[in-house]
Amino acid sequence: MKKSIFIFLLVLISFNLYSQDLTKINIKEYKLDSKITSILVEETKVTKPLNIYQENNFIYVLGWSKDGKLAFILDKGVDGRGGSDLYFTIQDMVEDVNVYYKKIKWYDNDNYGENTELAQTFEECIKNNSKEFNSELKKHKIILNPVKTEFLPAVDNKGTAIDFKIANSNEYIGEFSLPHMDYEIIAIKNNKYKLLGKIENKLCDYVMPTAYIKSPYEDRIALIVANAEYVFEGREVFVNFYGCNLNSGFINEIK
Repeated sequence: MKKSIFIFLLVLISFNLYSQDLTKINIKEYKLDSKITSILVEETKVTKPLNIYQENNFIYVLGWSKDGKLAFILDKGVDGRGGSDLYFTIQDMVEDVNVYYKKIKWYDNDNYGENTELAQTFEECIKNNSKEFNSELKKHKIILNPVKTEFLPAVDNKGTAIDFKIANSNEYIGEFSLPHMDYEIIAIKNNKYKLLGKIENKLCDYVMPTAYIKSPYEDRIALIVANAEYVFEGREVFVNFYGCNLNSGFINEIK
C-alpha cells in the first residue's frame, strides 16, 4: 500500500513538473545575463572596430528537459522597421535541431497585416500564446526553472575545464556585397578536441563563444556563440546555441 502511494506521488510530481504554466511564472527571472553579447562588443573595440549599434538580445531560457532539450524565448526589437518580434524555440541540444519554433512579428507594433499580431506587451504576447507554448513544453518534457548564465571555460562534473574556440575561419565578401564567414566551433578538453559545428556562408564578420548554460540533469551544456552581423545601417549582435556533452566525443585531432 505504501509503495503504491509513493509511486502515485512520483507520477503526480512528474506530471506537475511537465505541466507548468508560463502564465504562472515571473518571466524576468528567466532572462540571461546581457554579458552574453557585451563580451563580443568589448572584444571588437580592441581587435576589430565595428559599427555595432545594437546588441538587443533579450533571451529568456525557460528550462531543460532530462533528455537534453532547451526551451527559450528571444524578444528582439527591430530598428528601422520598428516594433518587436518574439521567437519561441525548443532546441534539441543532442542533435542541434529545433523541435519547435514559432515567430510572432510586430507583437508590440500597430502595423497590422499578414503574419502580425495585435499590439501587445511582451508578457501579454506570451500569455496570449500560452496554450500553444505550454502544450509544446509539456510535449517535450521541459521543466520550467530559471538557469544561471555561466562564463567560459566550462567545467564538467569532475571539475575539468573545457574551452571553446573558433577555428579555420575564412572571411570574404558574399551576397549583397556584405561580409560573410566560414568557421568551425571547437571544444577542447585535456588537449583533445570535438567539433560542435561547421558553419558556412554565414552573414557576419566577427564571431566568438561567450558563455554557456549547464543542464541540471546531465553533464551537458548549451554553448552560447555570439556573432556581429550587418543589418540595416550597421551591425547587430546575434546569438546561437550549440549543445555539447562534456564527457564524450573528444578526439586527438580534428581532420
